[in-house]
Amino acid sequence: MDAISKEKGKKLIFGITGNPNKEDIKKTISLLQSLLGEEESIFSEELSPFLSTNRRIRSFDKLAEHVDFLVTLGGDGTFLRTARHSRGKPVIGVNLGGLGFLTVFRPEEIEEVIKDIKNNEYEIEERFAIKAIKRDKHFLALNDITIILTGSSRMINIEVRVNDELLYKFRGDGLIVSTPTGSTAYNLAAGGPILYPRMEVIAVTPICPHKLSMRPVILPSDVILNIQVSSKGEKMLLSADGQENINLTQNETIQIVPADEKIKIVKTKRTPPYFCILRNKLSWG
Repeated sequence: MDAISKEKGKKLIFGITGNPNKEDIKKTISLLQSLLGEEESIFSEELSPFLSTNRRIRSFDKLAEHVDFLVTLGGDGTFLRTARHSRGKPVIGVNLGGLGFLTVFRPEEIEEVIKDIKNNEYEIEERFAIKAIKRDKHFLALNDITIILTGSSRMINIEVRVNDELLYKFRGDGLIVSTPTGSTAYNLAAGGPILYPRMEVIAVTPICPHKLSMRPVILPSDVILNIQVSSKGEKMLLSADGQENINLTQNETIQIVPADEKIKIVKTKRTPPYFCILRNKLSWG
């Protein structure tokens, strides 16, 4: 997707959010304050202890409404949290964490990245997302929706239907429904496939099923999944990106469908190629 056009003379506004517990957060925020004027930046309220005076602050969940871009400082978990609240605004991931599949820019690259964006020298990559529907509540996920038991070594009974057609029934530790973006996360650890991030498919991956024949299945993005769960009195949990969690009841059915909007990620000439990221992060040589 092409860069976002801007009105002549209009200054872009960057919304800054991040993990306040990261070691380099104070130094990185200081750098951003020196690069962006007061009228060019709004900071999420959790970063207020690190700010100088006369800086605009908004609550995290309202930040995207007031900006053109979101800059997230931290690891992939921080990026996922920001992406779920991005409201269609492009997200720039700056890595202050560990693995960093999504937060590809280093703090020392921020100045050049912002310069590229102001010069319109960037692209927007749209990532497919999913949402889980539990009665009248919706849970957005860029990585995955997981269903597991909490605090128990017992198994959960899961039935998965695709567009009302039975895919499989099994007993196991749980289920992962992953996007291509999330395929290198929990899905990969559970034996699921790596999916190229611009694909529009989902991977349905059983977690430790009690049948050797059970295998992950890749499905087109436009299907509707209905997942029914039950257990012997144990607590069951639905998790979106490992961050938004809700308890499930016996024989409850969860529906998983494509999200209404795609997540927009900023790429510049400093963004490493995907397979370079994959080789480095997975130590493939």
